[in-house]
Amino acid sequence: MKHNVLITQGMRPFAHRVAKKLSAVCIPLFGSAEEIPYVLINGGNFTTIPPANAPAFIHEVLKICLDREISAVIPLGAQELYPMAEARQLFSEYGVDIWVPPATVLAGLPVFENPSRELPLTILSGGRVIAGGNVGQQFESLSGVFTSSDSGEEWALCCIAD
Repeated sequence: MKHNVLITQGMRPFAHRVAKKLSAVCIPLFGSAEEIPYVLINGGNFTTIPPANAPAFIHEVLKICLDREISAVIPLGAQELYPMAEARQLFSEYGVDIWVPPATVLAGLPVFENPSRELPLTILSGGRVIAGGNVGQQFESLSGVFTSSDSGEEWALCCIAD
């Protein structure tokens, strides 16, 4: 059964690339703080979220998750990573996973902004490969959209510079 996933930065091509990788296992809802054409919102696949620096950012995203039966959030904006990492516990109390590493782990990870289309992506949830690699393979307890180093021994979290 596919579950509903909120992907932030939804007006950006990278968000759609991530959604395409997840298409076999997830139904995407694209969230964006940018202006979204009414026709896209009316179609039901897009929603407006506040900017990451807004005081109500976390609570508004949580409200959308509860209203739209979202089971996971994939924050893709660089400014969203830490607020969402710090809110993982709050979201988990409502049954919503945040696919970004905890803030303490995030601080030690390399972050790759605006990855090119050619760069291979691997999407992890709780360390398990969800898409873009050997599905089911385990890697520590990382969550998010990653690319591996040339040696394949290290991961870099991918995001959109905002």
